[in-house]
Amino acid sequence: MEKLTQEQREYEQIYHMIQNEGVIERVFQATQSWTDEQKVLKNNYENHLYMPILIRYFHKFQDKNKRLPSQSEYVDAYIKHSFKHLKNVKWYDDIHKEFITNCIIWRADRSYKSNLIEIITAKQLEMLGYTVFRHRYIDIIMGVDLIAVKDNKYWCLHITKNSKWAKDKIFAKGSYTDYTINHKLIMYRRNFKRHVRLLYDCENGYNNHVANGLPIFDNEYLMEKLDDYYSFEWDSEDNQLLYLIERLKGRKAESESFEFVSTDKKLIVK
Repeated sequence: MEKLTQEQREYEQIYHMIQNEGVIERVFQATQSWTDEQKVLKNNYENHLYMPILIRYFHKFQDKNKRLPSQSEYVDAYIKHSFKHLKNVKWYDDIHKEFITNCIIWRADRSYKSNLIEIITAKQLEMLGYTVFRHRYIDIIMGVDLIAVKDNKYWCLHITKNSKWAKDKIFAKGSYTDYTINHKLIMYRRNFKRHVRLLYDCENGYNNHVANGLPIFDNEYLMEKLDDYYSFEWDSEDNQLLYLIERLKGRKAESESFEFVSTDKKLIVK
């Protein structure tokens, strides 16, 4: 019997999840009962608490355990690390612990769902003939979820919820210029011009259908979005992935090497 690759095992894990417990998003939005103080607390947690360890957590869990975290594992880690960070900010007090825990759970649910959508979308694109890159440095430094390559062209993909808040956040991320990786400063100026936005809804619609809580893009929508206008020439001097590798190599020792491996292991860029 042929041994499954990690990618195949992860895809089967998602399929099993869809067939059984599904994916949940515990929405925690403002109600009339919320005080002004609670609204400020939620905004501070959502928009002003930078937690690098949680930005990398999903990818690191995959690398270490050779599988995906369950939703409960991911949410528990999110709660644990969030409270570690909250201890160091002045605007939080434990009297708000129950309220802020609900904020954390919603943020964790959204993040978990987003990661699963990225993995499923990468698999779909592979089946449509693309080679796909998904890596924590592409996410953290470039601000890009997936890079799809086909016929000597590539597309930079941003996957996000079809809401004003989520779409605005993509534009805000496009202004970042420096990042810290393993305690080393990486200078990289983002440029989201002609990048592709893949927008999902949490109910069946034109862009996607929903399988037991998990939005899955329709293939027709993906093909429509990855048109030539939004593509870049792979062999061009300003290849964004190659530029990222140059910036990363510049922060490593001369004896170290760095490479990106596509999700299907068929293409290595270094």
